[in-house]
Amino acid sequence: MTTNPAAGVAGARVLVLEDDYYLATDLQEALEQAGATVLGPCSTATDALRLIEEKRPDCALLDVNLGQGPSFDLPKELSRLGVPFAFVTGYEGNVIPEAYAQTERLEKPVGPGQVVSTTSRLLTGAGA
Repeated sequence: MTTNPAAGVAGARVLVLEDDYYLATDLQEALEQAGATVLGPCSTATDALRLIEEKRPDCALLDVNLGQGPSFDLPKELSRLGVPFAFVTGYEGNVIPEAYAQTERLEKPVGPGQVVSTTSRLLTGAGA
C-alpha cells in the first residue's frame, strides 16, 4: 500500500524562506496544491522572523543563502520554538553548521513531489 504525502500536508502552515522568486513560487504552488497554507514566501530572514511572531508555522523550508552568504538565524529561532524545518539549497552539506548536520537538506533544483514528501516527513516527525 502506498501513502499519499499530500494527505499529511493538507491544512499545515508551512513557512517558505527563499530569495529566488521563481523557486519560491514553485515551492508555494507545490505546497498549496497539496493543501498547505504557505506563510510567505519570505525573501529575507528578517521578514520570516517577523512573520513567525504573528503566525507560528507547523514546519519550514529554508534557503541557506539569501544573497549575502549563509544565514542561520532563522533555523536557530525555529529550533528554539520546536518547529521542524529542512534546508532547500544549492550548497554542499559542509556549509551547514554542525548543530544542523542532521537536518534534512534538499538540493536545488527540487521537484514538487520532493517538496511535498519532505514537508510530510517534517510534519509527521519521520524526517527527524
